Amino acid sequence: MKTADLMCAGALAGLLSLPAAPVLAQDPEVSEIVVTGSRIARKDYVSESPIVTVGQEQIAAVGMVTIENTLNQLPQFTPSNGSGTNTTNFVTTPGQAYANLRGLGPTRTLVLIDGRRVVAGNPNAVVDLNTVPTFLVDTVETITGGASAVYGSDAIAGVVNVKLKRNFEGLQVDAQFGVTEQNDAGQLTASLGWGRNFERGALAVAATYDKREGLLATDRDWAAVGYSILTTGLTPSGAATIPDGRFDPASNAGGAANLPSQAAMNAVFGAYGFAPGTVARGANLSFNADGSLFSTAPVNNYKGVRDAGFSPNSYTFNSADYRYLNLPLERWSLYASGRYDLTDGLEAYGTASYTTYDVSRQLGPASASDGAFPGPDIVVPATNPFIPTDLRTLLASRADPTAAFYPRRAFNEVGGRLSNNTYETMQLVAGLRGALPIKDWKWDLYASHGQMDHTESQVGNVSRSAMRTLTFAPDGGVSICGGFNIFGAGKVSPGCAAYIARDVANSTTIKQTVVEGYVTGSLIDLPAGPLKFSAGAQHRKDDFDYSPDLQLQGPDIVGFNPAVPVSGDITSRELYAELLVPVLADLPLTQSLDVTLGGRVADYSTTGQVSAYKADLTWKPVSGLLIRGGYQRAVRAPNIAELFSPQSVGFLGIGSPGTGTTAGDPCDVRSSFRNGASAAAVRGLCLSQGVPAAIIDTFNQASTQVEIVGGGNPSLTEETADSFTAGVVWTPAVDAPFLRRFSVSLDYYKIEVADVVGTIGVPTILASCFNADGSNPGLSNANFYCSRFSRLSSGQITGVAQTQVNLASVKTSGIDAQVDWGFELADLGLPESTGALAFNLVISKLDSFERQARPNAAFIDYAGTIGADLSGGALPEWKSVLSATWAVGPVRTTLRWRHIAAMTDARSVPTFSPTAVNTPDYDVFDLSGSWKVDDRVTLRAGVNNLADKDPPYFTSYPNSNTDPSTFDILGRRFFVGINAKF
Repeated sequence: MKTADLMCAGALAGLLSLPAAPVLAQDPEVSEIVVTGSRIARKDYVSESPIVTVGQEQIAAVGMVTIENTLNQLPQFTPSNGSGTNTTNFVTTPGQAYANLRGLGPTRTLVLIDGRRVVAGNPNAVVDLNTVPTFLVDTVETITGGASAVYGSDAIAGVVNVKLKRNFEGLQVDAQFGVTEQNDAGQLTASLGWGRNFERGALAVAATYDKREGLLATDRDWAAVGYSILTTGLTPSGAATIPDGRFDPASNAGGAANLPSQAAMNAVFGAYGFAPGTVARGANLSFNADGSLFSTAPVNNYKGVRDAGFSPNSYTFNSADYRYLNLPLERWSLYASGRYDLTDGLEAYGTASYTTYDVSRQLGPASASDGAFPGPDIVVPATNPFIPTDLRTLLASRADPTAAFYPRRAFNEVGGRLSNNTYETMQLVAGLRGALPIKDWKWDLYASHGQMDHTESQVGNVSRSAMRTLTFAPDGGVSICGGFNIFGAGKVSPGCAAYIARDVANSTTIKQTVVEGYVTGSLIDLPAGPLKFSAGAQHRKDDFDYSPDLQLQGPDIVGFNPAVPVSGDITSRELYAELLVPVLADLPLTQSLDVTLGGRVADYSTTGQVSAYKADLTWKPVSGLLIRGGYQRAVRAPNIAELFSPQSVGFLGIGSPGTGTTAGDPCDVRSSFRNGASAAAVRGLCLSQGVPAAIIDTFNQASTQVEIVGGGNPSLTEETADSFTAGVVWTPAVDAPFLRRFSVSLDYYKIEVADVVGTIGVPTILASCFNADGSNPGLSNANFYCSRFSRLSSGQITGVAQTQVNLASVKTSGIDAQVDWGFELADLGLPESTGALAFNLVISKLDSFERQARPNAAFIDYAGTIGADLSGGALPEWKSVLSATWAVGPVRTTLRWRHIAAMTDARSVPTFSPTAVNTPDYDVFDLSGSWKVDDRVTLRAGVNNLADKDPPYFTSYPNSNTDPSTFDILGRRFFVGINAKF
């Protein structure tokens, strides 16, 4: 490849070449190189650990503006919440994109740029892939398995090393535009780069602009209505807090002891034509436009529109109009790199990069509820003038008719909860490197500093105090703002909607400073080759400061989660070394046998001293055959968020209850627990937890989300992981037409992580408390899981403990395989003008993915399942990408097949659920091509998702009935691009 080509965004054409083990010809003139996973440079280098390399052609072939889309299509990666979805693992940094190797989580995948650490994008020390412009990426190398001995903390699952373009000549211009078949979700990228090599150095600068349009759930038929998805059918299911307003009889100053009388309920609904007892005295009610009442579960006397989102079983709010399937993004990036030879043996080098991008996420309207802290969001006195006549009749029948009550309501008059985010990331690197006057020894010393500034503007919050001012006003707020009538959809006046609305702004700053130096070279010459050594030291400091708006720090805001300031810093001092020992060479059945040893010791200001080490082996018995493997001990020190986050209130989903699922509140009368063989014992446990006896037999959990209390834990210790890999690479050394371009690799991996930092999932806590997995056979409220949450006086779940702790273990194992094969069609007897074919297959088999909920608990295997966590948790048993490329002269065409095997819904693990819907095999085909018009201009085009395949439904869906991170949500889409050199 010419040096000028390095600024090209990449021709779409080309084989999806993902070499598992880069191999260089055995040529004494070949310079030594360093591949991800080691700091020792070698000729004829082959990695001891499996390495997957993605080049610029593969990145361009995906036709998207962020590289997360390219990585997530590889079998080694498990998509996580990120820029492509409307949820986020990190409440302080919405809209970011992360790399998640082997499904072990973004915090356990270390992302480097040019082999160096860069500033994180959030307090969990995870690098935001949105800060890496696609245009600047030359290759992405991914190493599986622990790599802490080489790179330090966080490399539990492996390392993603993004290598940027450099040393290019001339001016490069690149542009690409894409759009879906439905003419939405457009994506535009435009880039400009210039470089010059001169006698003693080089200089390169580049700028890029990217824009991605948002896509709402209502823009796709399959997501326009939220469903409870069971084998028995699709039931519309949305938010239980509705714009119509809702009256829960037990939510009042007197609690469940102050319910309306059954006689009054019968009288009100009798006037509507319903028989006595149709609606129980504790049933949840809402308001028609004429002020009459209707029950919400089941629905009786509803007079509104019965659209596709309506269910007669339960009246809920469909927020698809507000939720993004694909977040809108706009990004600018600047980059500069240079090097200069100060002397013949001393080079100065440096890079500077700046990226700023805006990304928005939107959720449904702010929903007021009767929460535990700081009490109910809305308090309505019995004297409020807007109380409908029939509701006033029910209130008057209570034992204490003057008691205030606590309604629930979603404020669509205020609009959706919109979070506008601006991220600015700057990274500077300056260093010196050169040769020592000893053999082949070299040294490198550099300092880097990075800073990420994030500003979040939240729109759509509402004020508790403002709402109470209006509800307690004698005229219901008419004289203040026009009238605060919450009893019916759309009845809050525009003036009062503005009166209760609150806009807030939060800021986050993260800084990282690294000083590192190392030396490498040959110690002595052994019979099998030189004994090579590398050693270095690193000092690193990470600072984090999160300042939420003062309004969010108090108890007044309803909408986005409350927040508290978080700040802290972690300093580490680290020493590391590697030793390459050539054991045997040039013997029968042993062309070479090498062993690599490595170790690292780090002293953290938080957790103290930790250590990591490795031992790898490569054996080349004959030409073309490589056998490799090794063991690595990796570590991950707890990050700032895990250590220092103060306790704060949030909300997490528990799903919808039903007789065929363990989701939802087990005490809900619709749940499988209340309708199973142990129903009587479950009822008793519910009573002992605080569900009022007056409503125990009609009790409904009010929402599919429950209040949680989360926070950090300064007593956390480090995670440790043991990784084992073993594999073989075969490249036939045969000069035969159909074998010249053939290679195959097969690698086994096994990773065991101990003392995992995290929280026990809310659904797990609830289901285990009620013995879904055998954790509480006596159904005792003293059980560990039952102690992790409490209930309000109305019976609603609250205060689920989500504080970070060192839990137990996670174990995963599997096999990766890759086949590359190509040949000229002339070898089949066809004319030479017919060109050449090339095939590439990358496939992964997940053998196991076992998790413990807590120490000494049984391991549960989630391999082949989906839905075990909020990001979808897609862990298919098989995942593969197959590409076929036909090249004829300047034209190349590639057909790609992406396969995700069928997965079992996590609701069926460990106990089979006969009503849970699983995902089928999912296959998507893409077609792309390029035409090299001349030496300066290349055109490219592509069609992704040729068959316009919709994502599948499954029961434990995390977002809009499916997993938008794993499956294609855009549908058939087209893109065209051009690259020009001057």
